[in-house]
Amino acid sequence: MTTPIVPQLPIEMWAEMKPLFAEAFPKEVVVAIHGDKWRQLTNISQRPAYCFELHPSDVVALYDNPPDLLLHSHPSPPASAEPSDTDTEQQIKTGWNWGIVAVTGAAEGQVYNVAYPECWGDGLPIQPLLGRSYLWGIRDCWTLSRDWYRLNGYEIANTPRARNPLEYPPGTPQHNQFLYWPEKLGMKPVARHDRKPGDFAIFQFKSANLHNHCGIYLGAGKYLHQLEDALSCEWIPHDEELVIERWNVLFFRLPKP
Repeated sequence: MTTPIVPQLPIEMWAEMKPLFAEAFPKEVVVAIHGDKWRQLTNISQRPAYCFELHPSDVVALYDNPPDLLLHSHPSPPASAEPSDTDTEQQIKTGWNWGIVAVTGAAEGQVYNVAYPECWGDGLPIQPLLGRSYLWGIRDCWTLSRDWYRLNGYEIANTPRARNPLEYPPGTPQHNQFLYWPEKLGMKPVARHDRKPGDFAIFQFKSANLHNHCGIYLGAGKYLHQLEDALSCEWIPHDEELVIERWNVLFFRLPKP
């Protein structure tokens, strides 16, 4: 899948700032974009190769004049554009559009690739629901389901999610997030035999303990979902009732908008 060009970051602007991410490697770079202007922000973190921290004056300025897009880099290893748990929490807290630039290199002066940013946020266009490549926190099963609701007239808040739920203690929202959030977002549990098109479904996908996958029930045994290492699609299980039983599928319904 070709990375879509983010309207807030045209190719010409990206060409101007791209060298910064290579020159600073292996430190994280932070850039704020306002309209057709951009500026690099100082990363004051004591561990700049692993995270970023902004000077309080920059934070105040950004809240006074929110950016159209806030970028920061993820240097290798592992040079991934996948948001950290902190990234997802902070993006929701700020409400801004964020982007991550994956930078691959071995040492200062040995940078092999600076990738176009992977971006997310409610201020960005919603991508087509089918054929999406997978990237946790940006293009995943929860994002796909939320986007389906948004395109169908529902207002549904974004939620912080953990990449590795078992790292969090039982009882915390992150530990069993797929089960925790639906009712917090106003969804009501629905009996399996009463499921209807548009219901939210959560699965214990190849898991004996936790619900770890979600999708939208489209009716007639069809689901919209997104798996890792696969494109988003409409899926019709060979034996839907068996899948519902084996994967302990639970259904929830949002009130009509």
